[in-house]
Amino acid sequence: MPPKADKAPQVCLCAHECVSYARMGRKTVRFRCHSCGHCCTDVVCLPTPWDVIRIVRNTGKLPSQFLEFLGPDEISEVDDNDPTWLVCGTKRYLMALKRGKRGCYFLNKRTKFCKIYEHRPILCRLYPFKVQETRKGKFNGFTLHKDVGCPRHRDGEVETKPLHRLYRQDCGNQRDYEDLVRAFNKREYPGKKPSDFIKLFVEVKCTR
Repeated sequence: MPPKADKAPQVCLCAHECVSYARMGRKTVRFRCHSCGHCCTDVVCLPTPWDVIRIVRNTGKLPSQFLEFLGPDEISEVDDNDPTWLVCGTKRYLMALKRGKRGCYFLNKRTKFCKIYEHRPILCRLYPFKVQETRKGKFNGFTLHKDVGCPRHRDGEVETKPLHRLYRQDCGNQRDYEDLVRAFNKREYPGKKPSDFIKLFVEVKCTR
């Protein structure tokens, strides 16, 4: 992500992304990660509150240390009617993992690997896969996103069953997320900030 001063739109990683895809198998997807770093340097991750809770519990970090809130001019490919926009007065924001000039806050600058790999957001785990369902909503396999920067190397195979479990879990997490956003957006008070949203699902206690 370029410096904030540039105000350049960013490609996002979110559950509502709509891109074209290539058909793959029902039980496996041909793919192998070559650790190119694209998903950690060029993609903005929009976590759910459940992702944030998991990171806090396992790292001991405060949400304010690894979260930021982006306005419409700082991120692209998110619909105006996306249900996770946080409304503060006349402005809107999306909750995202913080990024610096070299990528995600949790990217190890020396090794180029994720520092919270075992606890990373579900959407990071699913990228660059996309679920394929029938018109009736029945699972029909996974595909690889086409219109993304990931090289999509196909010299390996990934089982779709674990991916589908993650996908179903994330669907439930997204519903909880949207409920919290609706509750937050109904509240109106002086000095309302997008970071106030965190208080709905994480309690920060100061110790002396």
